[in-house]
Amino acid sequence: MNKYIKGCLVLIGVIITIIAIIAGLFFWSSNSRRKQAEIDGIKFSKECDLAKFITEQPEIQFANFKKNEINTLKFQILRKGKFIHDTLIKNGFDKKTNSSEYKSITIPYKEFLKTDTIVVITQNKLHYYISGYHHYAYLHYGMNGYLGSHECRFSDYTTINNEVFARPILFRKYGWINPEISKHIHKISVSDSVAYYSFAKKCKIKIQDAERILKEKRKNQVFRSTTTDGIEVGPKNSYYIYGEETESGTLPNNVVPRNLQEYVVKINCETGEYKRYKNYPFDD
Repeated sequence: MNKYIKGCLVLIGVIITIIAIIAGLFFWSSNSRRKQAEIDGIKFSKECDLAKFITEQPEIQFANFKKNEINTLKFQILRKGKFIHDTLIKNGFDKKTNSSEYKSITIPYKEFLKTDTIVVITQNKLHYYISGYHHYAYLHYGMNGYLGSHECRFSDYTTINNEVFARPILFRKYGWINPEISKHIHKISVSDSVAYYSFAKKCKIKIQDAERILKEKRKNQVFRSTTTDGIEVGPKNSYYIYGEETESGTLPNNVVPRNLQEYVVKINCETGEYKRYKNYPFDD
């Protein structure tokens, strides 16, 4: 009986050892593949980004504009401090997006330098400086992780008026009226949580203080939504930026809002001064 038990224990021990070895090899292989993917991602992205020209004719989108504000668009290329290739586009939006909240249009240049900045000026004189177009390595993965291969892809990540966007969307409220002044203003997106909270800690008015001020100033207005848009850092002053949608109420037994208004709210990071703008950036 003792020999039988001893034999079973030895067999169990062997099985456990084999399983442990297999599991160890699997995790070692997975970890090695993950580390190699990190190395290759950087290496291959640099190789993919060696191309000097952008030839994909990127698409950009417009949000929250009135039709008569973007019927005519002026495109320019800013290259080495000089504006070249002025191009006017009238009613050039993709018909598939006519009923959409976002209106789409293709940049009217078959190719431009990766170091160029595309400048878009709307009919109501808002300026947008778009840069940072690039290529990156898309790594291939299978059931067991990284396969060791890749393909070069075009990235939609761009910098628009000193703020990085995952998609090239031109929001009305983020347009520049005077680029010579606005180009010195830096925007910290709330999506960049490290930079956002690090900067807020240095401010006299903390995030919770700004949110309290925001609530106190609402009075009796009915709010549909509030968004935190980040921090605007200027040469002299910095501001917490919020977006708000308000309504005066709804009709009896009707859930459809009336008198819907969109606002931009700025709260000074040092003094707590509060300002609400109905037609931002024109009334700033």
